Amino acid sequence: MEAALVKATQAGALAVEDLARRIARETPNLAELSPSQLEILARAVIGQRLVRDLEGKADLAGIDYAAMRATFLEQAGRAKSIHTRRAYESALQRLEGFAERSGITVLAMKAKDADEFAYGLVREGRASASVRRDLAAASSFFTFLERQSENRVHNPFRGTKARPEKKAAKEAAYPSMDEARAILGALEGDTKAAAAVMLARGLRVGALPSLVIKDTRFTAWSKGKDITGELPAEAQAAIKAAGLEGRKPFASLSAPVLTTRIIRATTKLAEAGTIASSYSAHDLRHLYAVTEYKKDHDIYRVSKLLGHASIQVTETYLRGLGEVD
Repeated sequence: MEAALVKATQAGALAVEDLARRIARETPNLAELSPSQLEILARAVIGQRLVRDLEGKADLAGIDYAAMRATFLEQAGRAKSIHTRRAYESALQRLEGFAERSGITVLAMKAKDADEFAYGLVREGRASASVRRDLAAASSFFTFLERQSENRVHNPFRGTKARPEKKAAKEAAYPSMDEARAILGALEGDTKAAAAVMLARGLRVGALPSLVIKDTRFTAWSKGKDITGELPAEAQAAIKAAGLEGRKPFASLSAPVLTTRIIRATTKLAEAGTIASSYSAHDLRHLYAVTEYKKDHDIYRVSKLLGHASIQVTETYLRGLGEVD
């Protein structure tokens, strides 16, 4: 019985090889086919394409886009920063808007669609850096989908040449101490207190809503991690002067609102010639960093104060401010 099975298997293998040789020898050119044969072949090709198309649609139909999107955003950014999530979510909203206008679904996007999405962002007037960030977010999302769907979805942004070139960042500017005093004088209430805290302790604007104070110590959530330290007396005095609750003074103040208030105030001051330029909330942190560095040129100490991940990050940061060669 076993010998017969082996013999049959060998015969089958020989038959397959013989058939393959016949196909190689006898396959005609298209020009040699009759009209009826070409028609049969054309229908077969169309059928194969329809099968592939249907298989692709079936694969996509089995993917829960909403659930995948939610999971991706939940894990957005290695540090799980709320700012990273917000940037990723905005990028996906733009991507979904593009797909809807184009009459396709996000999952069905091809390379040409990804390129057109990028070109469209540029035509809308978005800054190159913003377009690059949107495309990076979209590509990251598709890479996530690719892995989660076991390659039923492919990343159409991979290898795109439509990404705008990275422009050299302009040299960072920050206010002088005199300008900082002028800015504080133009601000009021919780905004003034928040700016005073940033100037006195160098906290990021995004950390302020999570700021918790106990005695002279503080904790806050910044860039996906907890930061702690001593809160200078002048910062505490500013909070008290504004009549804010001492433990969580900025709990009801959102970072975007604070950012807008400060840029509006500094723009008015710049237009009036009181300060050299309009400054952002983050420029107050720049001033703090430079002021602290100039005290003793101790990058390690400044790195700890700023809550940077490493001394190398701080060195790059200070180089951008013109303090390190």
